[in-house]
Amino acid sequence: MVRHAAQGLEHGGLSGPNFALCYTGDAYSTSAKIMGRQSAGKALMKGVARRWTDGEIHGFGASRAPGQAMARQLKGDGFTGTVRWRMAPGDDVLSQLGAVYYPAPVTLDLAHARNTRGPTSYSLFGVTHTLSSEAAMDSLGRLAIAPFQPWDGLICTSTVALSVARRLQAEMRDWQVEHLGATRFNTPAMKVIPLGVDAPARARTPDRIAQARGALGLSDDDVAFLFAGRLVFHGKANPAIFYRAAEAAQARVSQRVVCIDAGVYPNEQIAKSYRVFTSLSDNIQETFGLTPVEAMAAGLPNLVSDWNGYKDTVREGVDGFRIPTLAPAPAWGTGADLGLRHALGQDNYDFLIGRASMATVVAFEPLVDRIVDLASDPALRRRMGEAGRARAVADYDWPVILDRYCDFAADLGELRRAAASLRTRPPVPFPLRPDPFALFQDHPTAHPGDDWTVTAMPLDERGLDRFLDLHMANYVMDDAVLPESTLRAILAEASAKSHTIGTLLAAVGRTFVSEKALMWLMKFDILRAQP
Repeated sequence: MVRHAAQGLEHGGLSGPNFALCYTGDAYSTSAKIMGRQSAGKALMKGVARRWTDGEIHGFGASRAPGQAMARQLKGDGFTGTVRWRMAPGDDVLSQLGAVYYPAPVTLDLAHARNTRGPTSYSLFGVTHTLSSEAAMDSLGRLAIAPFQPWDGLICTSTVALSVARRLQAEMRDWQVEHLGATRFNTPAMKVIPLGVDAPARARTPDRIAQARGALGLSDDDVAFLFAGRLVFHGKANPAIFYRAAEAAQARVSQRVVCIDAGVYPNEQIAKSYRVFTSLSDNIQETFGLTPVEAMAAGLPNLVSDWNGYKDTVREGVDGFRIPTLAPAPAWGTGADLGLRHALGQDNYDFLIGRASMATVVAFEPLVDRIVDLASDPALRRRMGEAGRARAVADYDWPVILDRYCDFAADLGELRRAAASLRTRPPVPFPLRPDPFALFQDHPTAHPGDDWTVTAMPLDERGLDRFLDLHMANYVMDDAVLPESTLRAILAEASAKSHTIGTLLAAVGRTFVSEKALMWLMKFDILRAQP
């Protein structure tokens, strides 16, 4: 039931959230596209229905049609209460409620619209998803300037997301100071709150596990390692290093190691059959990483890269293992050309993140060791799975997360009410196209130094060609960014004599190209570097 109430806060803030949900169907549905943002939004709506089953929910939008869709979705999720629709730019009821949640970083249009009613009329807060697109970087940087206010906020889904948002806002401020002499800026409220999962729905029963494993021909001793999600090697996780590591691990264990790649389309048997979840993300497109938390809720141990939000969610040795990662040091400036190429349209977004991924390394030997540990020790898998399941229920179930959203909205309300004066300034356009390795410098475990020792690893008779013929390894190669000749020159030099990273790059000519070529060779464990 949707009621378009004009005034009066009937529920008194007791039977529903203390914020309205800006409802756009794309953000809360996976019918048209299945990505992390849509999956999280769909689960959030189900969480709202579970948390306030017979309560009163306020929606918000520029037209009335989305209100009907919101009511239908909540009803389908078991909601029996009332949806009240607030029309943009807002009303007195919305001012009493106090805040509007937007399912992404809040847009300039929403803030300007709110300010037509008065900047202190209510707060706006959004949430991070991917951080690496032009739109995401623009929206995060612009939070530092008008029309946003200190009582507007941003939920950062990971500690890494918070650091990226701060860097973009600092870059915005620096540019404004340098070119405009600006002295006053907005400082948005930002807080780390993870995405949630529908923990009860992820539970697995022994009967369903056995049935699914039987259907896939898995014996009791087989250990299935699953990667679930979007199977996009340039935009999520390049699986080549995992395949190599699994092959190496198989030689050390008696159990059969089975790799399962499950795409975004539903596959119920695969989803119930595996024993270990893997997500070796090497991509700046990843921010929080929802699938490891979903795996926890299913009672699975995690084998993930030490990257982005996985640093927050997967406790090393408790819920699973995090494999160390390397990316170029910010001081190198390795990715400056990547940001510029994307800004100029020479590379599309897929190539931006793909090229960055090709210079990001997931450590090979620790990965092999952890696969062996998990494959050979069922008690370890069980212990980690149980710990992850308990953590998912206690910390990541959507009703728990939504209560934290309410606390954040209340904090914004205190800031808004305490504001003694308001001055607005129009936003000023500016470039936000940084070196991705500088912006995302907190993602990896470490950054290689010039004094690290380089070792060339033994190759089979095909040598480098084995990797050059692999599409998931060669798709970013071209004369401008990653030429084959540079790869061969670096490998030949490293094979001929002892080098540090600094002396090796100096020998071949240190450029953006040679630095990325070195990291490419390290990525596929053709070269290794260590302090």
